[in-house]
Order: sequence, then C-alpha cells, then structure tokens
Amino acid sequence: MIFNLSWKNFKGQFLNYLVYFVSMTFAVVVYYCFSAITYNRTLANRVGQEVHINGAMNLGGILVVVMILGFMFAANHFFLLKRGKEIGLYHLIGMRKGRISYLFFVETLILGAASLVTGILLGIILSKLFSMILAKAMFLQVESLFFVSIPSMVQTSIVFVFMLLAVSLRSSWLIYRYQVTNLLKPIEKNTANPNKLSLLKGCLGILGLVFISIGYFLSYNVIRFGAALTHTSIGFSGFFLVPLVIMFTCLVGTYLFFKYTMYLIAFLFGKSKFNYYRDLNMLALGNTKLHIKRSGHTLFTVTIFIAIALGMIGGAASIYTLGMNSVNSTAPTDFIVAEDTFKEIDQIIEKETDTTIDSLVKLNYKLTGSQFHLKIGQDEKESRISPVNLLSLSNYREFQKINPYLKNINLKNKQDVVILDSIQNILSGFIRYGSAINLSEGIKLHVADVRLDYLGQDLLRYSFPTIVVSDEQFNAINSGITYTLMAFNIQAKDEEVLANKLSETVKPNWIAPVYYKYQWDNNRLEGYTSKTSLHPEKKNPQEYSEEDEQEYSQLNYTSRFTELRYQRRVMGLFIYVAMFLGILALIITGSILMLQQFSEAEREKESYDLLKKIGIPKKEITKLVYQQNSIIFFPPMIIGVLHATFAIYVLSKYISSSGYWLAYLSCGMLILIYLAYYFLTSAIYSRIIHGRDW
Repeated sequence: MIFNLSWKNFKGQFLNYLVYFVSMTFAVVVYYCFSAITYNRTLANRVGQEVHINGAMNLGGILVVVMILGFMFAANHFFLLKRGKEIGLYHLIGMRKGRISYLFFVETLILGAASLVTGILLGIILSKLFSMILAKAMFLQVESLFFVSIPSMVQTSIVFVFMLLAVSLRSSWLIYRYQVTNLLKPIEKNTANPNKLSLLKGCLGILGLVFISIGYFLSYNVIRFGAALTHTSIGFSGFFLVPLVIMFTCLVGTYLFFKYTMYLIAFLFGKSKFNYYRDLNMLALGNTKLHIKRSGHTLFTVTIFIAIALGMIGGAASIYTLGMNSVNSTAPTDFIVAEDTFKEIDQIIEKETDTTIDSLVKLNYKLTGSQFHLKIGQDEKESRISPVNLLSLSNYREFQKINPYLKNINLKNKQDVVILDSIQNILSGFIRYGSAINLSEGIKLHVADVRLDYLGQDLLRYSFPTIVVSDEQFNAINSGITYTLMAFNIQAKDEEVLANKLSETVKPNWIAPVYYKYQWDNNRLEGYTSKTSLHPEKKNPQEYSEEDEQEYSQLNYTSRFTELRYQRRVMGLFIYVAMFLGILALIITGSILMLQQFSEAEREKESYDLLKKIGIPKKEITKLVYQQNSIIFFPPMIIGVLHATFAIYVLSKYISSSGYWLAYLSCGMLILIYLAYYFLTSAIYSRIIHGRDW
C-alpha cells in the first residue's frame, strides 16, 4: 500500500520529474560524448600530439558534473517542498524517517537510472554527431566517427551514481533534520506588513542599482579607468585589474538587486493607489513580494549562470577569431624561412611531383640600434634603447604583392618611417611610440605612423620591431648587420602531405645569434650589433645586467599550414567545449526556474481557488499567472544579457576581434530560449491552478 501511495503521488508530480528527467538526460549525453571522444583513437590520432584533446574533454566533463550536481540539489529541494504534505502523511500513518528516506531514495535512484540509461543510449546514437561537430570545428577530415566506448559508459555510470547517492544523502539529512509533522501544516504566510519597508532595506535596494550602474559605466570606460589606475602605486598591473573590479561590482549589485531592489520597486509601485487597486494588481504585488523574498538567492544564481554561459560562448567565439587572425600575422604566406634554410626546403620541393613555388620574395633586413620613446597607457614616456629591423619601402611593396594583409604605405619625406610592431596586434592603442626615433650614425627619423605587424612571425626578425624606411634612407644606413628571409607561396596537390614532410625534415630551430650593446651618451646613440660576440668571456648568470652585451637568436622557419592547422584545432576544441557547456548552463537555469514555479503553483493553488470562488474570471487569473512568472523569468534574463553584453564589450577593448557578433547572437538565442521557458511554464502553471490533469 505504501508503494502504491508513493506511486500515486509520483504520478502527480509527473511534470516536475519530466523537467528533471530531460535536463539530466541531456547532461548525461554531453558527459558521455565528452568522455567517449577521449577514447576515440581514430579522432585522437588525426588530431595528433600537438593538441591535448583529452585534457579539454576531461575539464569539460568536470564542469558538467559541477553544473548538474548543483541542478540536482536545487531540484531535490523543490521536490521536498512540494511533497511536504505527502511526507507528513507518511509520518502520521506510522512510517519512520528512515523508511521515508528510503522511499525518496528509491524514487531518486529510479529516476536517475532512467535518465542515465536514456542519456547513454542517446549519447551512443549522437556520439557521431558530437564527433562530427568537433571535427568540423577543428577542420579535421575523418571518414568514420561512430564509436561505442565501453569505458565511457562505465565512467559515466559511476560518476552519475555517485551524484545520485550524494543527492539521496542530502534528502535523508533534510528529512531527519526537520520535524516532518510540521509539513502537514498550511504554509505560513509572511506576517510582515507588505506596505512597510525599513530604511536599511530601501538603501540597500538603491545601492543595488548604483553598483550595477557603476559596473556598466566602468565597462564602457574601461580603457580610461585602466589608464587612471596605472598612475597609482598599482602601476601597469592596474590595467588588468579593471575587469576584476567590474566583475566584483556587478556581482554585489546583482545580489542586492534581487534581494532588495526588486522588493523596493514592488513597494514603490504599490504606493500608487491608481496602480495598486487596478485589476488584480493588489494581489499580484503581494505575491510578487513573497516570491522575491523566497527566490532572491535563486534568481541571483541563475543570473550569474546566464552571464557566465553567454560570456563563455562569446569569449570562445572571439578567441577563435583572434587565433585565426594571429595566423595571418605570423604566417601571411605559405612559408617564411631564413636564407640558408630555404636551400634545404627548395631541394625537397623540387623532388615532389605537382609541387612548385608559385611566388617568391626576398626580404632584406638591416638590424641596427635605435633610441625612441614609448608610452604605455597614461604613463610618462620612457626612453627605450633597442635594436630594430629596417626594411626598405620598395621591398615592402614587393612583399605586399603576395601578402594580402599588408596595407599601403606612403612616405612623404626621406626621414619619415612607419613602425610595424607585433604588440600592436593585441594591445593596439594602448602602447604609443614617440614621434622621433634615433639610429646609429646620428640619423634622426620621424615616425609617421604605427601599424599592425603582418610581416610574419617576429621571432624570424629577432623579436624586434620593424621600421619601413625610404629606399634612400635604407641605403644610407651602414651600421649593424644584414640578413635575408625568403617568403613564398606554393602550388601543391596535397599541401598537408608536403607540410608534414617538411616538418619531419626541417625542424624549427634557433640560428644566427647576434650580439648587441647600446647606450645613450651625449645625445647620441653609441654601440654595436654584431654576428660575433665582442665580449666572449663567460660571465656568471647571477651577475647579469642590462648594460652587458645582449644575445638574441633567430627562428629559421614558419609554415602557414602548420600554424593554421594548430590554431584551428586548439581554438576549435576550445569553442566546442565552451558552446556545449554554455548551452547546458542555459538549459539548467531555465529548468531550475521552471521547477521553482511549479513548486510555487502548489503553494498558491489554494489562494487561486479562493479567487475563483469569489467570482474572479478565469481569464483574469490566467493573466495574473503570466504576470507572476514574468517577474521571475524576465529580470534574470535581462540582467544576465546586459552583464554578458558589457563583459563582451570589455573583452573587445582588450582584444581586437571580428568574432564578437557570435556572442551577441548567443544573447539573442538566450532570449528566445527563455521566452519559450516562460510561456511553457506559464501555460503549465495555469493548468495546475485550474485543476487540469495531464
């Protein structure tokens, strides 16, 4: 009889368990597919050793477990609240707390087992789709990706069984902790006067809006705020401390908003007699205040989860685009190699059938000393002494013909130069050069412009900035050393096969060390750059000083295909994990709000029955339901989207990227998802209070 009663009550909670079941099943699918990919040897061998796919998938699996465990605890809490009278009834008929806990444990285990089995079966079916999405994101060509992983099935089962046990133990602890006889009593309404608000709570409510506004203001002016902090004792690190300050401000503001600000808004709305006595607003306001008090922490948590999920998706998309752009700057042509290395590569290409060098440009550089001023953020200009690479304007334009990423450069005067610095590719606008630059031999030049560096990997040029000068000025400079790089594109039947063969034969290596030492003396740059050390005596590394002779080496080889393949695989793996975790977080947060409202429906059912008895039309009651649910769904959705939008804006100021459109598209998708949750929850809520069966 006891199990029959339990089954009857279980059927009465079908909608709650259905939401729980669907969310849990999706989580099992994601976890199983993440785990199965780590055991897929075909995919792992295709990715290669350069990308650690197992680490990313294991980290994603851990985050799935953390999210779903939080969801299970929240759902279990709502189930206990909703079935309070049932637990009290069991207690009255003589059941011990251990027996009651056992019944709930069996229900949790059966539901969890059903979710686990269904999730693993769907995971096996969908594993090929998940693998295909990953392969597409990483630009991999794999013939067959269907794979049934027994170890993944065992691992998924063990992990989720442990989670079910943890939830069951928590349920038992709650049942033993509280007096279950009290659960038969009607839910006590808050006896506090809803028309009164303490001064402290009112001030905290205002502070919630103030903190959020400050966070958004700082986000919009993040560069100015960061530059201002660099003037303090914090220094340059203050520029990177700004996002943490903004995040903390928004967190505090969000907590105060859902704890006090929403209550303050409802209180002020009720002060207007016109609004308060209109339609069912009086009842709606009273219920709203109760819901806000009961759901403040939940709404705060859901909002933060929404912001993190959207930020995760947007950040992954932007970093993916940034990674692809970095390939264009480090490897704008198929190959850029040192002159000696080119001879070895040319011999390999000549032996390959259907493979020819399509275009070839010699880049002739001069490495000499320089003195210039550099301004970081709002700091005072610093005098820097460092070697620089000189490239003639005609040579630059010759390279421009095969490098589509180089922009036109025009030098009006003989002394005009354009600086190309790889630091500008990331922190453009934050680091500024002075207008003058001094070279050896007393040559003074004028900085006409500073551009992004798309000449290739700067390690090929000893990691120093490159200056484009006029041909006349280039020929007039005799100090320092000269070296040549070969940039070329190829025509190949299978570029991947060629790149793999070259990588096996020609290894990236450090070659051609240079030695330099410069100092600024009597308004003149003195020193040298040499291919041989002028101070060969061995020194103690602990006695190293910037005033000593410095040594730098040159990288010998870069391949666009190798760089592009690596970036595609790393960034594709990153965006794959971030997208699925973000989607799972959105589903979990929406499900938590839905379960919470179903629980509220049971609490408020008697109040709605009273409204029907006094003659309130069904249409007006349904309208009231939709209003109540809008208070729960819309504020987290709106504030979460705003948080994510400003977070993406801050990221765009630090890292220039064209991929942020996907982040804003994700915000639009979230709105659609939460609107669907809102309308579905409201419809089911209405059926519950109107006493319809499902």
